[in-house]
Amino acid sequence: MRLTEEQVRVVRSRARRLAVQAGAGAAKTTTVGAYAEARHGVRVLYLAFNKAIQLEAASRMPANVTCRTTHSLAWRQACRLFGERAAERVGATYPSTVARALGCGALVASAALQVIQRWCGSLDERIDMQHVPPDVAMRLADPSVVVRVAREVWQRMTDARERDIRLPHDGYLKLFQMERPVLRGHDLIAVDEAQDLNPCTFDIVRGQSMPIVMVGDSAQAIYSFRGATNALALFDAQERLPLTRSFRFGRGIASLANALLSNFKDDFSAPLVGAGEPQETRLSIDTRRTFAVIARTNAAVFEEAVAFLPLNRRYHFVGGTEGYKLEKILDAYLLWVGERSQVREPYLRSFGSFDDLCELAEDSDDPELKHLVRVVQDYGLRVPGLVEEIKSRHGELDKASWPQFDGIFLCTAHKAKGLEFEQVWLADDYMRFFEDGRELEPDEVEQEEINILYVAFTRARAAIRLCASFEEWLLHRQLMPT
Repeated sequence: MRLTEEQVRVVRSRARRLAVQAGAGAAKTTTVGAYAEARHGVRVLYLAFNKAIQLEAASRMPANVTCRTTHSLAWRQACRLFGERAAERVGATYPSTVARALGCGALVASAALQVIQRWCGSLDERIDMQHVPPDVAMRLADPSVVVRVAREVWQRMTDARERDIRLPHDGYLKLFQMERPVLRGHDLIAVDEAQDLNPCTFDIVRGQSMPIVMVGDSAQAIYSFRGATNALALFDAQERLPLTRSFRFGRGIASLANALLSNFKDDFSAPLVGAGEPQETRLSIDTRRTFAVIARTNAAVFEEAVAFLPLNRRYHFVGGTEGYKLEKILDAYLLWVGERSQVREPYLRSFGSFDDLCELAEDSDDPELKHLVRVVQDYGLRVPGLVEEIKSRHGELDKASWPQFDGIFLCTAHKAKGLEFEQVWLADDYMRFFEDGRELEPDEVEQEEINILYVAFTRARAAIRLCASFEEWLLHRQLMPT
């Protein structure tokens, strides 16, 4: 592949601290590979956001590049703690296990695990009140109890003699960060998806004395709920270079992206250029062919799966059905029918009634909770049967067989990150652009909601069905592609 002028500028950069702002589909992995190849005598450590990205990058990078995740670098911390038992002592701990071990309620146990997760992603040395999620604190008479329990759980997580309460993967990463590690054996670090680093991971990277290249897209920062803080923007770079040519899609999707970002991002300065084929984008999809449904929330994924049942197509839930919390829909249904004692999820079981859940969903304006409530209200007694039918339509697929799949992919925008599909159907649960007939100003809109919408529609290569709210705004602004 011949490099573009922008890619050449990245490859030739001499900055010791380089930031590369790469738009959706702009071949950032290819660019990092070319950058490393031009420095064949330099030992490059490529840090990937997750295992899937690491493996894909490893298959494409030159021989002088070592591809790792930050967790794999930190694994030695778990081995130091637990020795040969590290593999069995690390993993998920369930609230029910904590509740039994510490004699606390299910909600407190669940909240304590959330507190530990939030603390692990931070720079803080000690678990404290700021790590208690606000929505959980609202449900408890004394939130400080959660902090006390979380500290005790953490002590047991890191105790080599403990058998039941396991250390989460972010736990040994936190211990690694607190040691101020030096990453030896490398001459340069390249970090992919830099906008999604949390403070803990960013601290590990910026603490190194070697040259650093941070690559990502600030407009795709969608993981603040996990503690991510857009390290790409915070990075003290000596030089910032753009990659604006998208090889995924043509002019149509590029114009949608530029319309959205130029109106809602103060720092928007490098419009995307659609260099993919076809150049024109169809604003409708052919449901007889394979397409992907991408929703903002898990509840809306369920709604779309129900809506497409009459097509009698096979389904593939990206990442598996477990990640879409279909059991949570059943729990909300049980609240609705007055079977609170049968609810399994601790947080939902903490509500006295379905009406209490509705009230919090409205007060907090939480999109996931609001759609969960609506699903139960809309489908009522049909919920259990629909969940079973949807599960029966799902077929497991490895990614290599995706091109041969004849059916419907279903996922959230978060799970669609890094993927692309020929045709995309956007669900109607994305951000609102109007309220009471008035167009919202940029400072009235959550910036991450803009990012989530941008991530979702830039997964499309050739055809897209837009969500109603975005289409309404584009028509109002006369920005709809022709």
